[in-house]
Amino acid sequence: MNLEAFVPIIVVLMMAIVGTEISRHQLTASLRMRRALVGGTLGQLLFLPLLAVLVVWLLNPPPVLAGGLLLVAVSPGGVLSNYYCSLARLNVAFSVTLTTVSGFVALAAMPLLFAAIVPAALGIEAFGVPVAEMTSRLLLFLLLPAAAGMALRHLFPAAIERAGRTIRAFGLGLLVFFLALVFFDQRHAVVEMFGEAALLTVIFTLLALLGGWLSGSILQLNRTDGAVLAIEFAVRNVGIAALLAVTTFQQPEFAAFGALFLLFQAPVLILAFWVSRRKPDSPATGARVG
Repeated sequence: MNLEAFVPIIVVLMMAIVGTEISRHQLTASLRMRRALVGGTLGQLLFLPLLAVLVVWLLNPPPVLAGGLLLVAVSPGGVLSNYYCSLARLNVAFSVTLTTVSGFVALAAMPLLFAAIVPAALGIEAFGVPVAEMTSRLLLFLLLPAAAGMALRHLFPAAIERAGRTIRAFGLGLLVFFLALVFFDQRHAVVEMFGEAALLTVIFTLLALLGGWLSGSILQLNRTDGAVLAIEFAVRNVGIAALLAVTTFQQPEFAAFGALFLLFQAPVLILAFWVSRRKPDSPATGARVG
């Protein structure tokens, strides 16, 4: 199978599904939390790329792994954060809105951030970063499909609501197919980078969770919404990272790292949920925004 042919199709469908999850009511309600949205979004933009550079400096992984981590770090928030927040019984509406805002901001921020941190982490001659091409691909494969999904929900709200479970199941099926496709196509690279990718993912995820939690404290969020922010910091849109890896940079190994990142991150987050739930002073449910 050809990654360059299939990944764009999968990403477009997944982003359209994300759009169908966003209602005008949710956006209106969550946008009232301006401080949390602005602070949480800016926190991700500033903290995560610097964190990735720091991890690369400290661990000195091979360039393929370093490039993959940098690309994942500058990617927008991933829709899986919404599923994790639902699993942990957190404020899903706030999570959805943060993910949405992160996606819109990524259109301008992601190419510029990647162009800025690659020389710092890998050296000025590592490889060129085509900012204009990245921006156009993000517009085509991230913003437009998500907007189309939002339009479908606005035009056919009852039908989208009735088919919600089926749509979400289809989205998860696409994610599984995406992982299987990348793992099969890059099976040799996956075997070679398996151990180091696991270490990079665990360290980045734990520090990202900590950064998100501290940001929530600085923004004076209640503990429930602070936990949402921690998850949003950690979970990245690996599909977008993989799309750019195979179409813009012709580096399918970056996509292989992204798939491993998603795979290894899940047990880390689930363990974090379990530990937080076992604490006697586990966060009480805060005020909902949607």
